[in-house]
Amino acid sequence: MKRWMNNLALHYKEVRERHGDKNLLIAFDIDGTILDMRHMILYVLKSFDKELGTQYFQGLTFHDIDFHEDHVSGLLERLSIPSPKREAMLALFEERLTSATAFPESQRPFHGVLDVVRWFQGQPNTFVGLNTGRPESLRANTLKTLNTWGRWHHVVFQDELLFMRSANENENIPGTKAAGIHYFEKCGYHTFAFVDNEPENLMAVGAADPEGEILLLHADTIFKSNLSIVPKHAVQGRIYDLREFVSGRNGLKPRDVNDDNGHDALFPKSA
Repeated sequence: MKRWMNNLALHYKEVRERHGDKNLLIAFDIDGTILDMRHMILYVLKSFDKELGTQYFQGLTFHDIDFHEDHVSGLLERLSIPSPKREAMLALFEERLTSATAFPESQRPFHGVLDVVRWFQGQPNTFVGLNTGRPESLRANTLKTLNTWGRWHHVVFQDELLFMRSANENENIPGTKAAGIHYFEKCGYHTFAFVDNEPENLMAVGAADPEGEILLLHADTIFKSNLSIVPKHAVQGRIYDLREFVSGRNGLKPRDVNDDNGHDALFPKSA
């Protein structure tokens, strides 16, 4: 697997040399890219135990969540939950998942990602945008959660740099991602990189960038679309390693950042 953060650092250096007079922007997806959805899935499932007076999920940990949120039915079957209760949980699951976005304690960022965001936010003429398939109705919840976690890392996510799915759109999430890139362009930003966990979203943004100026980064966490459609020029990884930016190996000057050990306890596979 390629060292994706090293690729990102090198690409940023090259873009800054070519377009240093422009407002540069790196766009991040949220769910599965910045936020580890396993924590929110676990939060919702444990709330069912409390509400129904059951103990189905008592011993469940986030390490047991190895599926996309759309595939929770498989877990319920594996736990031998009676069909009537299983159907009731499935009927409520999406609604409760949406409600959980209001509670920062139900969500957690991947290790290291906010340090990387902070580094970019500390660079001249460089901005971090959020390009998400979450609907506009979750704007306040989303900013509340991200900025609650961001305070610990001196990171601030701005409302004007959050692009979300319109309430009038259907479920065409890849189309939303491409529209987000065009939105940032209209706002005067030059998007140089896009990070997302869903292959189909990377494919859509790649198609919207025929000149290939946007570095596509696949966050190899949990996703539901087919891995084979990730564009061939994309780079893949799962550890957000700040050392690639502060070491000086790539000709980038270290900023006031807190280095870390570069290890991701949730996804320990090397990047």
